[in-house]
Amino acid sequence: MALLRPLCIPGLITSIRAEPVRRQSWIINTHLPTVHCSVEASLPAKQRMSTVKDQQVIWSKIRDTYQKAQESGSASKFKTSTQILTDQHLHIKFVLRVSDSLRDKPKPPKSSEEQKTWKDPFAPYDEALWVDHLSPTHTLLLNKFNVVAYHVLVVTKQFKHQTDALDLEDLEATWQVIQAVPEGALAYFNCGPESGASQPHKHIQVVPLPLADDPAVIPSPLSQMMDRAWRDSQLHEGATASVHDLPYQNYFSKLSSRTQPNQLISMYKSLLQKCSSGDQPPESYNLLLTREHMVLVPRRKENIGSVGINALGFAGTILVNSKAGLEYIQEQGPIKILEAAGCPWQKSV
Repeated sequence: MALLRPLCIPGLITSIRAEPVRRQSWIINTHLPTVHCSVEASLPAKQRMSTVKDQQVIWSKIRDTYQKAQESGSASKFKTSTQILTDQHLHIKFVLRVSDSLRDKPKPPKSSEEQKTWKDPFAPYDEALWVDHLSPTHTLLLNKFNVVAYHVLVVTKQFKHQTDALDLEDLEATWQVIQAVPEGALAYFNCGPESGASQPHKHIQVVPLPLADDPAVIPSPLSQMMDRAWRDSQLHEGATASVHDLPYQNYFSKLSSRTQPNQLISMYKSLLQKCSSGDQPPESYNLLLTREHMVLVPRRKENIGSVGINALGFAGTILVNSKAGLEYIQEQGPIKILEAAGCPWQKSV
């Protein structure tokens, strides 16, 4: 299994503790049926070859469309300076990408007047940003304002709200893109008013890994450490766990090379249930998905001081649009900022 080398999901490199449930001292895990062979492996050889080819085609189209859009000015990659900051509380390395241009990124309409004049950038979309149609329900577009090269958006063809829960079609389309990126990718979904979402039209963002320009600056073998903790806890694919060393709620499941979209939707629902109050899911949350892990972090606040946090913050990369924001992060420390952005753990009764 390939290492998730640069994806620094803060605190997941620390110990995994059992989740207390109803005053018990151990975790009650939700298990999904284990699939012993992939759907792809059960297909005829010709169809399997077609699947691999389709993945190669998607990646080729992403690269070609990105290059043309950059040259024509249809998409622009913000010039950023990158700093590596080690949080003093948990000694985790964070990537800070600093650019004044980030202030120019679109913001979601909040007032009733803004909502009246808002124009959906995805319907119709800019043809220069179109990469491919992934399914009858989803299309793949370049992110017009990107910090990382080949940043793409999995967008619903028909308008759906960004506050809607993910469905099987969302995850099927996203999984195609994750599998198509040669070195792996991080998909993330900003859901709700405090999640850092920038557009009301439902979309999932996907960025290639590594997140750092130089992978050597983040040497933590995150995947190996999580796998070891997972084995030590005797957890299985489909189970849910949390890292209680982090000062904010987080829930995750481990994936494998056999994981299929129908399992992803079950995992997602299980993670969402973990942070729900009764039958009421959190109003805002971030979801992160790679080939190896699915992580869900409920949110209570988007802006901490002068710093806005979206899902990338919980993957170890914080976007900073001002010198004041950079100084604030350096003063407070990334973990403290994420603690304020996330939801606190509920105290045991």
